[in-house]
Amino acid sequence: MTSFGRTLRLLRRRAGISQPALAATVFVSQPTISRFESGARTPDPALARLLDEAVGAGGALAGLLPADEDRAEFQARRPGLVDRQTVLDMESGLLRLRVLEDATSSAGVMPMVAARAEMSLRTADDAPYALRAAAIGVAAMGVTYLGWCHVLAGRYEAAAQLLDRAVACAYESQDPERLERTMSYRGVLELVWGNPAAAACMFAASRHDTRTHPVLRAYDTGQHARALAHAGEARAADRLLLEADRLAEGVDHADVPEGAYWYTPGWLALQRGVAMLAQGRPARARHEIEQGYAAMPVEHQQAHWARQWIEAVSVDGAPSDLVLPRHRRGKDGVGGASGASGRGTEARTGGRTGGRTGAS
Repeated sequence: MTSFGRTLRLLRRRAGISQPALAATVFVSQPTISRFESGARTPDPALARLLDEAVGAGGALAGLLPADEDRAEFQARRPGLVDRQTVLDMESGLLRLRVLEDATSSAGVMPMVAARAEMSLRTADDAPYALRAAAIGVAAMGVTYLGWCHVLAGRYEAAAQLLDRAVACAYESQDPERLERTMSYRGVLELVWGNPAAAACMFAASRHDTRTHPVLRAYDTGQHARALAHAGEARAADRLLLEADRLAEGVDHADVPEGAYWYTPGWLALQRGVAMLAQGRPARARHEIEQGYAAMPVEHQQAHWARQWIEAVSVDGAPSDLVLPRHRRGKDGVGGASGASGRGTEARTGGRTGGRTGAS
């Protein structure tokens, strides 16, 4: 047993925390905690910091890890440190953060998302060749999620850099749905940034591969229509909205990917209304958004990415899209929570029209 493992076990027991409870706190599985304590595995620095905080070690536990310059030698003494279960744990932890965000906010989970994104990249670097594609795909998921948190915080330049890196990771993974997710998020950033032509190109690319799940292509096609409507291409937007409807009708919602659990019929209907806002059809858009919202599960209705749209159509006067005008594009922080609307950033930035495109 390593000194880290012994200390983790001692501090956990002293704090009266069970292995399953600690695992849930830092978003890994109970067997992973057991392997940490036995010395069979050692966490990355980001996870070590989360464990340190969870057991109240004040930095002492995290300090037991070897320094970065000793890491290669440390791992050489422990072959197979990254295995398939490591990659699966990383992905499931990101998915659990998504659910936690629904009950809190993106700002509330952002520190944990940042730690997970760092860990996912480190895991991909440490993975053996046979696991590299799967690990870099999870890294794409983590970096995409972090990029979207930056979008919601109004840090668009930082978000663009992260999402571009996520696209590169997804491309290396050779997983069509990973690539679709990252391109879709990047497209919504361009919409938020007030660049609908670039957004339309991103959505055209994200929905191109027919191997992706129909529900993802239905969403991306609707967003493609929204972008074209903002770009003044009304007829093309109409055609794409009809195509999005056709794709949505053929979706088997019992088979939706785990990472897209919010892609319910109500959510797709709400997004249809969002596209209609861009088309300049406020009355019809209001109806579609209200009907879609009402059809969503109650726990989804309470999430910020759904509330923002029902709030947008419930105010006095004509509802408006939440896309920022092009002239607002600029330095990080522009269009953030201090914007003129008085609503939080998550209600100003196209919100979960992209954030709920799926981590991914």
